Amino acid sequence: MRVTNNTLTNNMLRHLNAGLGRLDRYQQQLASGKRVLKPSDDPAAVINVLELRTSLTENNQLLKNVDTASSWLQSIDTVLASTTSVLHRAKELSVYAANDTLSGDDRAAIQRELEQLFDNLLQLSNSTHSGKYVFAGQKSTTVPYQRASTDPADPGYYRIAYHGGSSIQNSSELKVEIGANSVIDINIIRTSINTDGEAEDQLFMPIFGALSELINDLDQGMTDKLGAEHLEALEAALDGVLATRAEVGAKLNRIELAEERLKDLEVNFNKLLSGTQDIDVAETIMMLKSEENAYRIALSVGARIIQPTLVDFLR
Repeated sequence: MRVTNNTLTNNMLRHLNAGLGRLDRYQQQLASGKRVLKPSDDPAAVINVLELRTSLTENNQLLKNVDTASSWLQSIDTVLASTTSVLHRAKELSVYAANDTLSGDDRAAIQRELEQLFDNLLQLSNSTHSGKYVFAGQKSTTVPYQRASTDPADPGYYRIAYHGGSSIQNSSELKVEIGANSVIDINIIRTSINTDGEAEDQLFMPIFGALSELINDLDQGMTDKLGAEHLEALEAALDGVLATRAEVGAKLNRIELAEERLKDLEVNFNKLLSGTQDIDVAETIMMLKSEENAYRIALSVGARIIQPTLVDFLR
């Protein structure tokens, strides 16, 4: 086989270009910190990288869901804590109002305070979180608790109607996905149908009813009804609030556990992704230096292969 100068030159250029290509690849890996820069570098690794990135995206969304659900339930728990304080004060006033030694002015002062407690409770029951009513179910843009009348002189002023989502209409659940095939309902309102055929919740409506009757009896001067009867109604309403707070606490515990699990998964996914696509910096630098030395040697050898010819002296 005849080896000409053109053959030597072409082989030299081909090897030099191949060496430059390897140098460029190592330089890009060091600059980006990634071992896999394009699918052809490692097709199997690219598939793993895409799957891990998808898993990370899904996991991050679940963490956002968990944060939203936790914030929502904490807001509810704060409202229920204030509601508990309202009920405790209402019970104190109910017992105090039953005292036969009180004058009409004393009972009028108690009535005014109870009216303020009623207004405060109405404000609490219509609490919002991020612009949504927390006790309205899926009807989160509708004011859930509304007075039957806006006239303080009207008996309907202290009668409340519920306009939020109803479990009967399947519009009360607020489900949030907090894990793979794991969903939690962050709504704590349970509704039933009253004797008038209207939907009413089992949390605030009993409180409104007990306070309304207490205010009405004080206004009408029915002192014989004060005390045990109203105290029993308020006690039952308080038990309902405490049971609801226990439910909220249980859901918050479940969400906290889900958050810990998702954060562990995030660490694992990032570790696997790093092991799949990231470079070993020390090893890559060593390979870069090795290729750089090989390229310089190739240049030196090439200079010896292409010797001067007679043409170089005919300029």
